[in-house]
Amino acid sequence: MSPLSRTMRWTSALLAAVLLSGCGAISSGMSAQVPTTGPIEQGELVGVQPEDQFIRVIAREPRPGMTPVQVVQGFLDASASFYGDQAVARMYLAPQANAAWDPAAGVDVYEGAASLQERGTDVVFSASQAGSIAPNGRYEVKGPATDLQTSFGLTEVGGEWRIATLPQGLLLSMSDVDRAFRSFNVYYFDPTFHTLVPDSRMIPVLGSGLATTLVRQLVQGPNAWLEPAVRTGFPQGVRLNIDAVPIENGIARVDLTTNARAADDQTRQAMSQQIVWTLKQLPEVQAVDITAGGQPLIVPGVASPQPRDSWPSVDPNAMPTGSSCYVTRPEGVVQLVGSTVTPALGDSGTGDVTLVDIAVANDSSAIAGIGLDGGVWRGRLSVGASLIEVREPGRPTGIAFDGSSSVWVVDAKDGLVSVSPDGSSTPITVNGLGKKVTLLAALPSRDGTRALLHIRRGPRTGIMLARVLRTAGDNSRITVNAPIRVENRLAEVVDASWSASDTVSVLGSESAGTLQVFDLDLARGTLNPLGAPAAPVSVAAAPGLPTHVGSADGLVYELTAGVWSERVRGSEPTYPG
Repeated sequence: MSPLSRTMRWTSALLAAVLLSGCGAISSGMSAQVPTTGPIEQGELVGVQPEDQFIRVIAREPRPGMTPVQVVQGFLDASASFYGDQAVARMYLAPQANAAWDPAAGVDVYEGAASLQERGTDVVFSASQAGSIAPNGRYEVKGPATDLQTSFGLTEVGGEWRIATLPQGLLLSMSDVDRAFRSFNVYYFDPTFHTLVPDSRMIPVLGSGLATTLVRQLVQGPNAWLEPAVRTGFPQGVRLNIDAVPIENGIARVDLTTNARAADDQTRQAMSQQIVWTLKQLPEVQAVDITAGGQPLIVPGVASPQPRDSWPSVDPNAMPTGSSCYVTRPEGVVQLVGSTVTPALGDSGTGDVTLVDIAVANDSSAIAGIGLDGGVWRGRLSVGASLIEVREPGRPTGIAFDGSSSVWVVDAKDGLVSVSPDGSSTPITVNGLGKKVTLLAALPSRDGTRALLHIRRGPRTGIMLARVLRTAGDNSRITVNAPIRVENRLAEVVDASWSASDTVSVLGSESAGTLQVFDLDLARGTLNPLGAPAAPVSVAAAPGLPTHVGSADGLVYELTAGVWSERVRGSEPTYPG
């Protein structure tokens, strides 16, 4: 099951073509500006995947007699080369503009071919904007048909046209970003300091300096959107003592400011967990040596240097041992354990109550579901445990455990509510969706800090990501707010499920295509199609476990080695969440 499934059939639009040639070339007439001879240089291995390699862009210097449009195009092409602080791109600038231009001010990302129009001594740039990258690396997805327009003012310098005025930051095509950036996470904690939460950043891959960039961004704190929902182990004022994290013989050396030594053991542990998990994304880092003011920072319970596999207890993608997929049938819920199919423990496995949609607690201790009449039922997944109706029949469209003993239910009449084990319902405030948007379902992340929102806006449906804020005490309440767009390609979505702490499996379709499953990378909103069996209606995913799809033919299919194969009779597959 995924709570986003229920009865919705969403169709989706995915612009499948990504420009892979040129660095923002706008026409064949400009092709003379792109080098046609000389070597293509390949950088060192970076990122998480061994096969993920960085291709260095070879920028071309200005040529005599270039027109204003050619100068701007040459500048845009050269901007994709980050070496020497965009040294070649700066050759296209007049001296004053060169001194004032800050390429680190952010990136506007465009897709397709840009248009350059000469208007007097100005050149106007126009394109369709895909997104933007903030100075701290956070990627923001823009809506479909978002226009990006800016202008460049030109002047003559020594008889040649040069750029005198230009926007701060960079203008890069999607293919430029694909070549020059990689997605990395800096890690913070959920409010209980139980598990790490990824804060994804797009970072230029320059071969060296990645470790420094990652730790620098880590100690600066989470991005503004995520910050209210997470916590950091770094005491206020703790920074890098030396703005460098060298890697020597596989050991990353992190020297914090001396005030880190005042931290207690629990705080030192939390800082270490964040640092190690952030740096272990770099394959060359085998261990991390943490000091403060040049002196060892003693952390109880771990060796120094700290091995990269330290701190498994805060793994953001850890699933409890024995986690498996559950499927509902008219005769009862079943559990898929390896190659076997066994009835779920307790009354949910007997079929005494037919559940048309189900949710399973993160530790697989309890199950909740929606009955045929719209009532909400729940019970323990243990021998002899009863199913109890905890909410009277209504019009629920989604159900999910929120990481605690309560379940979230979206009802067409009452909106989003949290239902406790004793049946009491507490409204959950949802802010930022707009008056014309209907919430169909809400699926909390396993760390409890974010939630996928299944929405309807007019005839279209889609998903958004919101942060989750919780207050403690007698007046405890939950607020879901600041929903953001996570992709701009899908027009319709049938279902979605958290496949990892920073990725989502989405069941949708291209505008003129058939339904299929997509891997959605929340760091950048990119979609990777995985296909699907015929007539899919729901999807279930979890970290490190096979993806399952429920089909209209009454079967559940499993994705194995890229192939969808029949797994079991049933519907609404779901993983603990």
